[in-house]
Formats: sequence, structure tokens, C-alpha cells
Amino acid sequence: MTTKWISSFLLIILFNITLLSIADTEEVLDYYSAENTLKFADYLYEQGDFLRAVGEYQRYLFYKPQESDVIRYRIALCHRFGGKTEQAIQIFETFLQESPNSELASSTYFQIGVSYFLMERYEKSVNYLGISLPRITDIRYRAESQQLIGLSYLMQKQWFEAEKLFTGLQKSDILEVREKAAMYSKYAAQGAKLPTRSPLLAGFLSTIVPGAGRVYTGRVGDAVNSLLTVGLTGWQAYDGFRRDGLSSVKGWTLGTLSGIFYLGNIYGSVISARVYNRHVADEFLATLSIEFPY
Repeated sequence: MTTKWISSFLLIILFNITLLSIADTEEVLDYYSAENTLKFADYLYEQGDFLRAVGEYQRYLFYKPQESDVIRYRIALCHRFGGKTEQAIQIFETFLQESPNSELASSTYFQIGVSYFLMERYEKSVNYLGISLPRITDIRYRAESQQLIGLSYLMQKQWFEAEKLFTGLQKSDILEVREKAAMYSKYAAQGAKLPTRSPLLAGFLSTIVPGAGRVYTGRVGDAVNSLLTVGLTGWQAYDGFRRDGLSSVKGWTLGTLSGIFYLGNIYGSVISARVYNRHVADEFLATLSIEFPY
């Protein structure tokens, strides 16, 4: 009885060890297989863990170098989505140098333009895409690139250039581009009609009456401060000259200060108008919703 019990116990232990060994072997093999490495990389990508996904894609690329175009493109996207925009541009550019005829070339040009846009280098985005357009053979990405140029014009407050471009894109063969172009075109038209203040007029008004230019730009508190500062120092300078004549130290000192405050009041009014215009435009553009295709 004891012998049978011992034999059964040993068989159970041996069976469990065998199962654990098989399970461990399968787990290691599955984890390090190219297929599962790619699945894990895609999973991380879909979960938004882009920078961790980069390492897994690079691991997969070691196993499957023949798929380098697609994987390198995805690695560059991971850097872009992960906030490593400069690195993304470098990888995209290297990709174009090594695979200029790749099927992904058109989308790569577009993604570089998007990367510059996200870095708020709008002029660079316009220039890059403008030069690259002849090499973008994919119809959709060509239209998307033109639309991105228009968006860069918008962000630079170049309303008329943006409206002209979006008006042309409303004839695009891509339905989504046509619909967005119609919306962006209205934005550009509205941007051109935003309330603005003339820096020249603001400066002129403050030349006549200190602080008047600030009132024109809605900065009433600053206007009162300018009027009082220039007025009081000017009055004290006058009082000094009235009492002591041209030799008055008080007169020359406060007169100089009054002149400086007066010129500062004019310059400040000009800047105030520019700040007003920029603030209005920035608030308007903050309502603009922009989405980029992958």
C-alpha cells in the first residue's frame, strides 16, 4: 500500500514537472518569435505606449529585415506620437534617402510636414511641402499636403493665402479633403475680418494725448497710468523752469523723465495694438480643430 502511494506521488510530481517544462518552453518560444514580437509592438502602439513600441519594432526588424520599409515608417510614427518630433523627422528623412521609391514615400513627405507643423515651425512646413509636392505621387497625400500648407498659412495669420488655397481644394477628388477645405476656407474668411487695431493710429493718438492709444486698444488702466505719469512729470518740470528759469535742475531732470515717459507712451501704444491683434487672432485660432491622418 505504501509502495503504491509512493509510486503515485512520484508520477504526479513527474507529470507536473513535465507540464511546467513544456509551458515554460512554449512561453519563451512565443515571446521571442517574430510574430509575437510584432503583435506586442502593435499592441503597445494601439495603447499609446509609443516609445516602448519602438524597442519592440526594432526587435522585430532584426528578425524580418525584408520588412524594413513598413517597420521603419512605424518607428518614425512612434517617435512623432511620443513627442520625439526631431527624432521622427530624422528617421523619416533617412527613410526617404534609403528608399526614395517606396510606396510609403508620399506619406513620409507628408509626415515630415506634419512634424514641422506640430513644432510650430509653420513657415518651414510650407517650404518643405511646397518643394516636396512634385514627389508626392499619392493623390490623397498630395491633397492632404496642400491642405497642411493652407493650415500653416492660417496659423501664420496669412488669411488671404489660406482662403485662396482652400478654395482650390474644394475641387479635390478626395471627399474628406473637400469637406475640410470648405470649413477651413470659412475660417480664413472670418480671420480676415477679425477686429484689429492699427498700430500707426494707436501711436498717433498717444502722440496727441498720452494714453489715448491705450484707450483705443482697450487698455484703459495703462492709459490712465500713462496720462498721469507724463502729465505729472511734465507739470513738475514746468514748475521748476517757472521758478528757477533754464538753470533749474528740477526742470531739466523731470523734463527729461517726462520726455522719456512720453516717448514710451507712444511706443507702448504701438505695441499694445500689435498685442491686441495677436491676442484676437490666437483666440480665434484656438477654436480651430485639426486632425491629421496617420
